[in-house]
Amino acid sequence: MALHELATNTVKYGALGQPQGRLTVSWALRQEEPDGHKWLHIDWRESGVAMPPAGTRPYGSGQGRALIERALPCQFGARTTYVLGPDGALHDRRPGLPRPG
Repeated sequence: MALHELATNTVKYGALGQPQGRLTVSWALRQEEPDGHKWLHIDWRESGVAMPPAGTRPYGSGQGRALIERALPCQFGARTTYVLGPDGALHDRRPGLPRPG
């Protein structure tokens, strides 16, 4: 659901809705816990986006961002970061994978 929300916002307001915009998505499994537990890192980077002027609110209601920043950590123990850069949004999501047993 979070990836769908990111894609929707990227089409409406970001890199996929602007001719000069670019989107890079990468993912990797990484061991971050001493017990060997793995996390799925999803890195979503937009660039070439004409951003709103400094000091103004970003476009949209912010409900999708709330889903990503609040619901994922609460419901799934995910670690998330979200930054509006000078030419696009940067997202890093790390949902923990289920532990065996």
